[in-house]
Amino acid sequence: MGYQLSCPLPSWMTYLSGEVPIVLIAPHGGRRPADAPIHDHLKVNDLYTAELTTALAIRIGAYALINHQCDRNDLDLNRISQVRARAPWFLEAVHELLAALVEAHGAVRVFFIHGWNVVQPVCDLGMGLKPHGHRLLPPGKAAPTVTPAFFHQVVLPFRTAAEAQGIEVAFGRRYPAADRENVLQLFSARFAADPSPTIRTLATLALQGKVNALQLELGIGLRWPGPERERFLDVFARTLGNATLGLSSGAPQEFACPSIPSSPASVVRSNGTFIPSGHTVESTRLGLHFHDPASGVGILGGIEWGESAPTSSGRLLISLGGTEMIMFTGEDDARCESEQIRIGRLVWQHCGDGLAISYRGPMMRFAHPQAFIRLEEGLAASWIEPAEVRLCVTLPSTRTTPALPLFLAHLRGEVRLRDRRHAIDAWGFVDRLQPSEAGRLLPRRLLSLPFGPDLAAFLSWVETPDGPRASGILYHDGTPYVLQPEEWELRCTLAHGRPVAFHLSLTSAQAFTLHCAGEPITAIPIVRHAPHGRALNVTFGLSRAVWQGRAACGVYEYSEPRRG
Repeated sequence: MGYQLSCPLPSWMTYLSGEVPIVLIAPHGGRRPADAPIHDHLKVNDLYTAELTTALAIRIGAYALINHQCDRNDLDLNRISQVRARAPWFLEAVHELLAALVEAHGAVRVFFIHGWNVVQPVCDLGMGLKPHGHRLLPPGKAAPTVTPAFFHQVVLPFRTAAEAQGIEVAFGRRYPAADRENVLQLFSARFAADPSPTIRTLATLALQGKVNALQLELGIGLRWPGPERERFLDVFARTLGNATLGLSSGAPQEFACPSIPSSPASVVRSNGTFIPSGHTVESTRLGLHFHDPASGVGILGGIEWGESAPTSSGRLLISLGGTEMIMFTGEDDARCESEQIRIGRLVWQHCGDGLAISYRGPMMRFAHPQAFIRLEEGLAASWIEPAEVRLCVTLPSTRTTPALPLFLAHLRGEVRLRDRRHAIDAWGFVDRLQPSEAGRLLPRRLLSLPFGPDLAAFLSWVETPDGPRASGILYHDGTPYVLQPEEWELRCTLAHGRPVAFHLSLTSAQAFTLHCAGEPITAIPIVRHAPHGRALNVTFGLSRAVWQGRAACGVYEYSEPRRG
């Protein structure tokens, strides 16, 4: 075998000796202990990166340093300050290995294997660069970690081969590896004058073109066991992991890549035709709230885009009953094609008097009763399977444009999974609330009550820093009425902090009165972590209410700050 590392490693770190001058590093392959406390701010470990890195190393004969156990919340091997202070052995191991391989082979390539918790089969390449038009340039004080020759001779062939296999490849879309704390930046001119001799050596090897370092952020679709992961392993082995590909070298310099389509080449524009609304704003989101009473299936999710934002995001959540769900989440370059928004394989298309929504590809499925109380445990309990979704949302014409961007709509279509097929026919809501209006990261109560095309209500209560904010809309005989806070009251009955029943009293200024009781049919508990502030205990799912013998099958959410 190849070089035998002499630097001692902790028991939770695995070293694999190889045969080719390629080093794979999995810094976040550990796990958070099952009994560890739930804090307000936690990072999820990059599940399956330890197994994937091992498989890659065996496939191509590469060297590997793999964290297979340590929780990144205790020690983050991708943060320079933490490595300096608490894991100097990691820097010494990388230095020793790279120096030996450069001496033996003249050059070495290093790949850091990370996880991006979007479901789509996507690989975001970080190299200290972000797209600016048709060029890749360092953001801020970042520096590139690969040479132009390596980029053109190795990285671009990887992108071409991956996309031929249905794998999306982005350049620094979400994770450009440009932060000063990112360990990848050690392989750049940024640390050429660092006080540490070890770090100076790593930077010097990169400046001499002897080390090319790349960060791979892999979506769930490429990390979880399945055909997409096998295709990624094959593409990696033929390109990035092919030590004979791209043997020329050169010092890093300014990048100019006219052959790459720019990420924000075309910007999504809200021109009033994609979604009917009188609200034209720079950033826009759409949400789905549907519950089909016949199949018992719920359709939730939405998309977000902006005229000045470089990316769009989307999610599609399909409740299958109980705590079983199937889900897609993704992010894509912002673009609009023929009144269409595309996030990976999720496509929203303007169609007649509404929207056509389609998806065909891998989705994440889970059935654990408390899958997202601990997000990492929930992800670990999930699996990937193929799905096909085709939906048509019809927005009936109204005599009045609603003052609130909440639209009563009719949903028809089909959901095909590996083990079942569901026809969908439901009344519900499409919302165009902005993030500040939706209040997703604040304590809130949401409830939709679609009794049918002639009667429906959507109610929202959000606890903002400035006090409670209540809003609602009532659709009655084709006319939308905005509900004032004093016109309705929603009371929830709780058990162990979770809603088990609710009662609505509604008396509108239009002399319409509605008193009804209802209950959750499904309950998905979540701990929702906010970037700042306290985490939330959230329960959401499908609901049913009855008024004068008529049933409203809708959706709900109840959230409040975690205590203790």
